[in-house]
Order: sequence, then structure tokens, then C-alpha cells
Amino acid sequence: MAKSVNALINEAIEAGKKRDYKTSILILEKLAAEGLAEVSSPFYGEKKGNPEIYLYLSRAWAAVNNYGRSIAYGKAYVKRCSSDPAANSTSLPMGFFFLGRSYLAAGQYDKAVYCLEKSLKLNPHPLETRAMLGSAYLKWKKPRLARETFEEALKFAPSDARLNAGYLNSLFVEGVYELRGGNADMARQMFSFAIKNGIDGVAPRLYLAHALKMEGYLPEALGQYEAACEFEPDDPALKWYPAMIKMQLGDAAGAAEDFAKLGIEIPDDGVSDRFFAMGVIKKHMERGDYSRAAVAARIFIKSFGSDAEIRLLAAEAQRSMGNTNTALGHYKCALEHEPENPYPHYGIMLSLQEAYRWEELSAAILRAEAAGSCDADDIYYYKIITAAHIDNPPEEVLPHLQALIQNGRADSAIFNAMGCCYIKLNMPDLALNWYERTLSINEKDEEAKIGIIASYENLQLNKEADEAYEAYLKEWGKNIYIRRDYVLFLEKCERWEDAGNHLEILMSQGEKVNFDPELALFRRRAGQYQKAAILYRKMLRAKPEERLLLHNLVFCLDKMGQTKIALDLLKAAEKMFGIKNDSLLIKGILQMRLKKKEDAIKTFQYILEKEPKNKHAAEFLEKAYGK
Repeated sequence: MAKSVNALINEAIEAGKKRDYKTSILILEKLAAEGLAEVSSPFYGEKKGNPEIYLYLSRAWAAVNNYGRSIAYGKAYVKRCSSDPAANSTSLPMGFFFLGRSYLAAGQYDKAVYCLEKSLKLNPHPLETRAMLGSAYLKWKKPRLARETFEEALKFAPSDARLNAGYLNSLFVEGVYELRGGNADMARQMFSFAIKNGIDGVAPRLYLAHALKMEGYLPEALGQYEAACEFEPDDPALKWYPAMIKMQLGDAAGAAEDFAKLGIEIPDDGVSDRFFAMGVIKKHMERGDYSRAAVAARIFIKSFGSDAEIRLLAAEAQRSMGNTNTALGHYKCALEHEPENPYPHYGIMLSLQEAYRWEELSAAILRAEAAGSCDADDIYYYKIITAAHIDNPPEEVLPHLQALIQNGRADSAIFNAMGCCYIKLNMPDLALNWYERTLSINEKDEEAKIGIIASYENLQLNKEADEAYEAYLKEWGKNIYIRRDYVLFLEKCERWEDAGNHLEILMSQGEKVNFDPELALFRRRAGQYQKAAILYRKMLRAKPEERLLLHNLVFCLDKMGQTKIALDLLKAAEKMFGIKNDSLLIKGILQMRLKKKEDAIKTFQYILEKEPKNKHAAEFLEKAYGK
């Protein structure tokens, strides 16, 4: 006796509880493919289905860290329950909660916030939802909203350790934002509270000390700087801070002693506060601690004002962290201070080159050249590597690149430019050599990694290209353009399942393109008929009159062994949209599969009455007669 739908759902739930997600997913996807998760259907009229199948599927895929599928099924669930008034008070909030959780895990924080807020609006009480919403706000860089969310949740559970931790973390981050905005008093209060309640370490102590110093509380700032040094006693950059405060407090001997330990002698005529502050920034830069250098630079500007030197240091710190636009802002400020200074121009050109913003770099080169302060050879160098990447004949650019190499300007930017030219000239073997030379200098050069992929693809070395794609996406997985190229590569290689898997990842990364038809095709060609059937059902809901979608769904159901369901679907489509010969042919074939010989004969005869020259109907009619 066949199991009921509810029995199968319970079986899937029990498998999930035992962490047997493979079995759980298999059962649930089969039910969804058969249409048993639908609350309504254009072919059957209104009916009460089991949309919770999609919810359990979403949770199961999230459990195995496949957030693309988890999000797809979560969206399917809330869409179906949103039209059911009875669901709004119970199941719908749960659906938005789990969908929000999947978005949060996938790094799509704005969408996570939207779903979690919807869940709370429908059911305002769950602490779990509030805690997750606070985390989503914090990761979305909205610390004030995060803190307010945790604060509200703590009214219901003041001793909850996780809520308290979330509140304190949000408070600390909000304090950092307040300090950046110049509100040192509020920042000081926030840092003090966070430290008092267990958020302690180098960063909290440093930020508190910065806030105290900005308010003029020098003895208190000294204590906090010294506390920060105790957390990292081997960091010489931190030891500049206490020495600076001691000098400001008039303790020249104490400051001299601190500097003596660092191997620095204070001149007889003393040093200025500005000297100390600048020294701290430079020490952080020397150690590669660009984040602390950036903070120290921001405080320097607020304390001593802006000039070209501090702006250049701030720009370098931001550029090193990959914050190109912020770095460019500092370089432009440096130029305003010293229009004749060549270094801001060099910084701008280097930043744009590293960000592969070639058109902008082309304009920046012209501005630098017009200023007349940069070396002519350097301007020529940037012109040539830029020309290699924009619309210039590669055969004209190559001699210039080769001349630069012969004159000793061989570096990774030149090698990549050479590779780019050879790719344009359809000489991938030569391009590959240049990109490999770049990687021998810097194994994490992104442009060279992309060039290697292009070279292998052009050489039709599919195995090597596949490995190069995987290596690149492991490091730069958020590059949707390269992932899209990888999907096309996998499609070309007819690796349907892999193509589908990467297309799902692409879809989960917020790509605003409907890839459902493409994904369904990949799943069908991979023999994953259940997954394909679910997608065809989804598309058929939106376009019930689309005959091709119906035929593909019927094909998948037949392949799943659900031939009777497939035949019933075709019959229902006839009633809704009329009789079509192409659908009738499929109907006859399904009747034959179900051993309904007489029905099949009638179907094929009907087609031939309408289309006497229909060869397919004639052939199947002969088969039905046994000829």
C-alpha cells in the first residue's frame, strides 16, 4: 500500500532529525516535483496542498550549507503561504525567519534584514528572531539599529548571554562610528560600558584611549594606552601612544625612557605632539597594520588638521586595505594641499591600476602629465600598460611593452599587459607564459589568474581551465562575472550537474536575471528530473499557457516513473487551454506506456484526422497496433 503524503513528510522530517539530509531531501523533492507542495494549480483549480514541503527542503539544504537552494525553496514557501490568510499567524513568520537565516548565512544582509523584520511584524515575540535581526544589522554595518534591536530583546530576557554579547558588540561598533563622526563623548561612554561588561582587548582600549585624548582627558587616556600595550607587549607601534601622552603631560623623562626602549633618542629641543602622532601612524604602516594606521590618521587629521603628508599616509593605508575610493579621496585632498607634489598622482594611478579601472586610469594619466610634476618615463609606463587593456591595436602596443622590459621596467603589471595583448592576438600559448611569470612573482595576482583561465580556454585545455576556474573562485568567489563564465564553460563541456550547481550559486549571489529556464535545462540533461520538475512547475505557475514548459514537466515526471501524474497533467491542460496536436502526441505515448492501448490508438487516429501527414503520429499508431 502506498504511503500517504503526510507519512512521507514525517519520514523526511525524521531523516532530517537524524542528520540524514540526503534521504530527507530525496523524499521532499519527489513530493514537490509531483506538485504536492502546491496550494493551487492552474490545471487542477484551487486545492489545499502541502507547502511546508518547501520549508523543510529549505531547512535541509541550509543544513548542508547549500544556501542557494535553501533560499530558492524558502522563497517558494513564503510565496505560497502569503496568499493563505490562515498561514499568516503561524507558518508564515517561520518561513520568513528561516529564509532570513539563509540570506544571513549567504552574506546577503539587506535581504536577511527584510525577511527577519517581516517575521517579527507577523509575530513580534520570538527572541531568536530578534537576536538574528540584530546580527544581520551588525553585519550590514548598521550598528545603531543592531544595538537597538538587541536592547529591545533584552527587555524580555535580560540574562540571555547571547543577547548581551550581541548588544555589547553592537555598542562597541557603534562607538567606533561615533568616534569617526567626531562624537568623542558618546564614543567614550560606549567603549567604557563595553569594556566594563567584558568586551576587552587591544582595540577597545585603543578606541577608548583615542576618545579620552580627543576630549582632553590625558591622564585617563594614558592609562588606557598602557592597558592596550599590556595586551600586545611586542607591538612597538602601540608604545608610541603612552610616550606621546607623557610628553603632552610634561613628563619628558618618562617619554624619553619609553623611546629609549624603542631605540629612539629625543632631541634636546624636544619634539612636538604632531611628531608623536605621525610616528604612531608610520609605525603601524611599517608593521602592515593598516587598519590601526587608518584610525590613527583619522584622529591626527581631527587633532592637527590636514596636510599633504597625512593625507598620503591615510591614502596608502586605505589602498593597502583595498578601499580604493577612500584612498582616492585622500590622494585628491593631498593634491589640493600641494598641487605640485607628484606623489598623489602616483598614488591615484597605482590605485586605479590595482583596481583594474583602466578608463579612469587613462584620464588620471593625462591629468598627471598636464601637472608636469611626474617623471616622463613613469607617465609613459602607465600609458603603455593602460593601452594594453583598452581598445588599442595589440600589435602596436607590444613593441612598447617589449622596450620597457628591455630597459629594465619588467614587473607584474608589464607581464600582465603582455599576456593581455597576446590574448587579443589569439596567441594564448604566449599569453600563458607571461601570466605564469606574474604568478611566479605574486601567486595571488588576480589579473594573472583570470589571464591563465582565458589562456587555457583558448588552448582548449579543458582540464587545466577547470582547475584554474576552481582555484580562482576559491579565492574570489564573489566575482559573479567569472562564475558566469565558468557556468558557460561547464555547459560547453556538457558537465550539466556542475553547471547547474554553479548557476545556483550565481543566482544566490543576487544576480537580477531569471536563470530558471537555464537551470532547469541543466538539471534535466544531468538526469536530475526531480529538481528539473520543480523548476518547470515554478515557471508553469507564472506562464500556465506555455506549452514547452508543460512538455518538459511531463517529460521529467515520466522519467521519474510518475507517468500517470504526467498524463493527468496533460488532460487537465487540454481542459484549460484546448487540444494541441503536439501535446496529443505526448499524451498518446504516455497512454502506451501505461498500457492503455485503445486510448493511445484513438489519440493517434485523432491527430491523423487533423494532420494526415503527421509522420510521428503514423509511426506511433503502427506501434500501437503492434505492426
